[in-house]
Amino acid sequence: MSSKLQPRLRTRYAQAGLAKCSFRSLASRAAPSRLQRPSKPQTARTFPTSALSYHWDTLPPTPIQLSHAGKFFKVQPPAFLWSAEKFKTMDFGDSPEVCFLGRSNVGKSSLLNALLCRNIAYTSSKPGRTKLMNAFAVGGSEDNGKNRLVVLDMPGYGKGGRPQWGTQIMKYLEKRKQLRRTFLLIDAEHGVKTSDRQLLALIKDIAIPYQVILSKADKIVFPGSRTPGPEALEARLSELRRTMESVKEAVQPNSEDDGGAVGEVIACSSEKWIKGKRMGIDAVRFAMLRAAGLEYRPKIHLAKPVEIVPHEETFGFGR
Repeated sequence: MSSKLQPRLRTRYAQAGLAKCSFRSLASRAAPSRLQRPSKPQTARTFPTSALSYHWDTLPPTPIQLSHAGKFFKVQPPAFLWSAEKFKTMDFGDSPEVCFLGRSNVGKSSLLNALLCRNIAYTSSKPGRTKLMNAFAVGGSEDNGKNRLVVLDMPGYGKGGRPQWGTQIMKYLEKRKQLRRTFLLIDAEHGVKTSDRQLLALIKDIAIPYQVILSKADKIVFPGSRTPGPEALEARLSELRRTMESVKEAVQPNSEDDGGAVGEVIACSSEKWIKGKRMGIDAVRFAMLRAAGLEYRPKIHLAKPVEIVPHEETFGFGR
């Protein structure tokens, strides 16, 4: 630093009541060295995000596809469309739809808020608080609905659920032509419950595409407040893998008969952040876009067509 600049800085520090502090000490406080800056936890830097998904009949998304999915949900804020208690009162549209189902208190509304980047779905610690079928729009245009995805938050089943909710949900699943995929949330800590198996059987009977999402996966991978070491993390990821394999057996025990199931399970969390992103959220977003045909597809550049010369013209025949 030049000698002409130092007196000016000392004057400013003195006017601010900092005359007793030396210029060197202030400069060191204002610009700490890189060695003094706290580093990111080792676990966050080495966490294998690929361990949060299990594919047996699909290909995992590429980093470019995941990035595109994240941007799709962030570029334009989601919009609330409508709430309906009964299927016949729904506001029908032509945009592709995906819906989220799950037991009460499985974290469905919290997950939707994380996916949509906005606290738009009603959350509560009490089960059964979502009493209506709620629709939200992501992306696209209000005029023509092009490149727009409609996401439905459905009432939960099980504890806190009501029989009439199940009746209206089944009507929607059976009759809604715009429905592209149903996402069934399973609590990663508790696995597939009896009520989940019953719903799986109903979904298979009506033959609609569906996919299982493991919510609250951080309860398995990062239990408690302490950051796990490499060995503990590996053991917990192995436990998560066994959970996903058990889900696969419940969803598709016979590899020759998928019953409408999409051949992948995604584990995620609406609360835990890794490398600046919530666990598995972009992977779920990509699955939603792929179901609606809105995912990023790399452009294939075809080679310039080559002129085909007839064989006889090559040798001068036929003239």
